[in-house]
Amino acid sequence: MKIMLLGKNGMLGSQFNKLLSGFELFSFGHEDLDVTDHRQLEMTFGEVSPDIVINCTGYTRVDDAEDDKKNCFKLNADASKNIAKLCDKFGAVLVHFSTDYVFDGRKKVPDGYDEMCVPNPLNVYGESKFLGEENIINGVSKFYIIRTSWLYGSSGKNFVDTMLRLGKEVVNGERDGIKVVNDQFGSPTYTCDLAKAVIEHFIKSGKLPDFGIYHLTNDGFTDWYEFAVRIFELAGMKVHVEPISSREYPTAANRPKNSILINRKLGKLRKWDEALKEYLTNL
Repeated sequence: MKIMLLGKNGMLGSQFNKLLSGFELFSFGHEDLDVTDHRQLEMTFGEVSPDIVINCTGYTRVDDAEDDKKNCFKLNADASKNIAKLCDKFGAVLVHFSTDYVFDGRKKVPDGYDEMCVPNPLNVYGESKFLGEENIINGVSKFYIIRTSWLYGSSGKNFVDTMLRLGKEVVNGERDGIKVVNDQFGSPTYTCDLAKAVIEHFIKSGKLPDFGIYHLTNDGFTDWYEFAVRIFELAGMKVHVEPISSREYPTAANRPKNSILINRKLGKLRKWDEALKEYLTNL
């Protein structure tokens, strides 16, 4: 079985690159392959002739996307369309990753969004990812779209590492404390757990699940403020964190207040804070 991995150097892609080392793996980073170049992409498909394509590429700079709509859609929507069409042409299964930001977050916590909920994105990034989903659904019959949320892990910028960096500045007396919003809710997800679950369910499984949309996050939910507090507790750092509202921390892109994804199709992953503890221990 030939597996083509796109986006091998990213936070999620690097995990797959590590965990799939025992497979016949062909992995590509942006320096190897421009997924927005259809001709180059088609040539690579022809050379590899993959059975499974794992697409970990994507434009993820949520705030920048508001002023960089063209490039955001080019990578998240247009490239996904081309990848889907080539998967269909070569008979490959496409495993693609999407986001909680396809939803508007207007449901009341603790209610969340399951796989049957209708997307209604609030920002350019969410719009581009939703269009990418539609392009895949319309472009290839054998696909798994996996929505996830609040990713953190090695080999990429993420909230956990940012908090640890800011926390060190507090400990060193370079800042007094940290302010974090407490009215946005979601499920922090460790890339290692996500990649392992995807491999187990969609690659190694003797009986693959039905094609379609799936939600996969670590179990449970929290808000960004409590997430930050837990990070410092587990890291053994005495850092003052002040809860604030989203109105007190304006950003270029509107963000959903409720990003809780409900998984109704697969087994649950471990609790989010258990995964966080392992990540911090490994650091």
